[in-house]
Amino acid sequence: MGHRLFAARAVGWLRCGLWGLGLSAALATQAQPVSPMACPERLRIAFPEASAEPFMRGQGEDFSRPPGLLVDWVRQALRELGCLERAEMLRLPVRRLRAMIESGQIDMVAGVGDGGPIAALLALPPREGRRGEFDYSLGIVEYLLYARRSSGVAWDGQTLSGLGPELRVGVTAGTRSEALAGERGWPAEPAPSHESAWLKLILGRTPVLLVHGYFAEDRLRQDPRLGRQVERLLPAVERRHLYVGIAPALLRSSRAFAQRFWRAVCQASADAKADGACKLPPG
Repeated sequence: MGHRLFAARAVGWLRCGLWGLGLSAALATQAQPVSPMACPERLRIAFPEASAEPFMRGQGEDFSRPPGLLVDWVRQALRELGCLERAEMLRLPVRRLRAMIESGQIDMVAGVGDGGPIAALLALPPREGRRGEFDYSLGIVEYLLYARRSSGVAWDGQTLSGLGPELRVGVTAGTRSEALAGERGWPAEPAPSHESAWLKLILGRTPVLLVHGYFAEDRLRQDPRLGRQVERLLPAVERRHLYVGIAPALLRSSRAFAQRFWRAVCQASADAKADGACKLPPG
């Protein structure tokens, strides 16, 4: 699985008319430095708490050194726009993140997958041109099933079999994995974090876990012995594009900044030549 990145619903916002018709054209123009006076007064930016190499390194509230590509790209974009000194960066668990977005305490969320519960609270750039000539997503995330080797659970891309009547699929509460399990009709066992959901799988409390591959593959790399207990079930259940989402209130008050930021963070990821999806418009 290629290393690509983390969530929001661009189509929903487009249909609601949040974006003006000129947004794609504005993003397609060459980014110009934004003067400090044009920067938002506050830029509180949330990043995932869980490790997802190489995009987020380390686990918990503290940022590792180096912090990961996602943090590097956001910092580079803000530095180019002259707004880095306004930024306050946080690593948050999903439940706290959602509460802070809903209470207006978060302005931007990095690593958001389109179509997820967090994405529904945010605005995203247009996904691509009419003919696919550009793509402002930063990567692709795959949602995969991981099962204990002794569980007897199997997945063929259509049917999840071997899940007894009392058994449930492990998910992280409030994330796309929980919603996806519901859409598939799978009984779910929500956990408050990726880490606790993974621990339930390792301890045998759940026979199978649905989670994005960046997290699980990072755990398997950290402890190769886990590969004797856990197996990845292919194919992926779902693939989603990843973005930096912006709170609608910030978009309304600082639309020019948002447009330039999305282009700048896309350029930063393109410059890194990472295994991402960002493709700037020609010219």
